[in-house]
Parts: sequence; C-alpha cells; structure tokens
Amino acid sequence: MKSGLHLNPDATQPNDTHCARTAPRPNRPFHLCKARNANTRYIHRMCGRFNITTDPRALFDMFDLLQILDQRAAFEPRYNIAPSEPPLPAASTRKAPRRMTRIPLFRQQDERLIGEDALWPLVPPWAKGIVPKYSTANARAETLHKLNSFRNAWHQGQRCVLPATGFYEWQDAGERTRLPWHIHPLNESFFLFGGLWERSWCADGEEVLSCTIVTLEAKPLMREIHNAGASRHRMPLILDAPSARLWLEGSVDAVRDVMRPFPADEMGAHPIGRAINNPHHDAPDIIKPLA
Repeated sequence: MKSGLHLNPDATQPNDTHCARTAPRPNRPFHLCKARNANTRYIHRMCGRFNITTDPRALFDMFDLLQILDQRAAFEPRYNIAPSEPPLPAASTRKAPRRMTRIPLFRQQDERLIGEDALWPLVPPWAKGIVPKYSTANARAETLHKLNSFRNAWHQGQRCVLPATGFYEWQDAGERTRLPWHIHPLNESFFLFGGLWERSWCADGEEVLSCTIVTLEAKPLMREIHNAGASRHRMPLILDAPSARLWLEGSVDAVRDVMRPFPADEMGAHPIGRAINNPHHDAPDIIKPLA
C-alpha cells in the first residue's frame, strides 16, 4: 500500500468505536482519509473543505522543521478534504464506517518546530478522544480564548500551521441555489492556515492529537463569495511565511497582530461544479473552473 496523503485503513472507525484513535504513530507519514460517505453537515461550514495538491513537505526547509515522518512516503494529492465525523447514533444502520480525517500540520515541540499529522476537527481534552457532535473544525478568532473547546489550546500557546493549496466556499446564487467556489493562492504554492492543536485521551489512555482552523471576519472579496450558510462572511486565518513563524513561536500577545485577513490581491477565486458537494468524490476535476 502506498503511504503519504492517502486513504488510511486504520483511520476509519467501526460504528461501535467512538475514540478517535491515532495509532499507529511511529514514523507515520501524512495521512488524509478519503471520505467514504456523503455528509452534508460540513459542506457550507467555514472553513470546512480544502485541498492539498502539492506535497507539503516542500515547506520543511522553509520552516527548518524537524522531520519526524517517513521521507520515503509517496505523496497523493487530495482534492476534497472534509472533517472527521462524530460517532454515529446508536440506532444507526449505516454500514460504512464514519470518516476519520488526518491532515498535516506544523507545531512547536520542545523548542523545535515539527511536522506531523493530526485528526481534524479538534477533540477537546475533556472529550475522552471522541470527536464532538458539534463542529470544532473551525475556531472563531473573536471567541477562541473563552470557548471551552478551544481556550485551553489558546492559553497554552498550542498553535499550529496547516498547509493547503486551496479551499472551498459556497455562494448564495439566488433561487435557493448555492454555487461552490475554489479559492487558491496567486503568488505562492500554499496557503498557510493558522490553527490550534490539542491533546485528548481515550478511556484506555491512548493519546489523540487533533486540530482546528482559526477563522476571521471576511473582507470584501470573501464576503461576496462566502455569503451563504450560518457561518457566512468568514474566512480562514491565512499567514505569510514570517507571520506563520510568529504564530508558531510568538507569545499570545504577539500573535494577535497577525490575526488579520489575508490580502485579496494575493488570492484567486473561480466558481466550480457541484462535484465538491459529494465527499466521496476526490479528483482533479473538482477544481476545474465552471464553464
């Protein structure tokens, strides 16, 4: 089996297993679990879908990251990354296992920057390793310091950077129609999302490392595009390289200065087809501009 950004059989959970286990951890490459079932819960969340079509290990030298992953692992592009699902209801008759998604991140550990993969969304420390029923895929910059799910990570300085080559938002096109858009960087190969990471422990003591993407109030370009859904007019915290390093290494007070919208003239955006709505579908045609 190939390793790298791929469907990891160990990343799916039987319907009666709630803990979001991370084993096996030693020398594990980046894993992005391919979605196995349609789940509309996350379709219009901000930021609830993104892609990684270029190997993020290209950023390791830029950040002087300590490589704890297998450099020999093959990279596989991911075009439709959606958050993990919470445990299925006890009465569920669905046969397919719930989706468990791992994404690459960079974080500080023992005064070094490391690159590894983590479960998405964030599993709070008190959740006993179980993905919450409410969404923790995003943390609003305005409230992350006081919400139970995120305040520990924020006050402990558990910040991370998540690489992405693009993300998706849905626009209200009228007549009860929502049009998906692909937003991508114009001047760099990657967006660098600002995020938080957290640890939780399963009932048997096994650790679950997880993360969330920080979001901000959107500025004109993104407000025009992301005008649908309960989380409309939001955008991810996107950092340039110097700001990303400060986000990883700076104090809580210092990083507040980089929590601002990314310049609109450094982002490209185009409408795409509705194939993105299906988490089963993960192929290059997703990002093809709509004719």
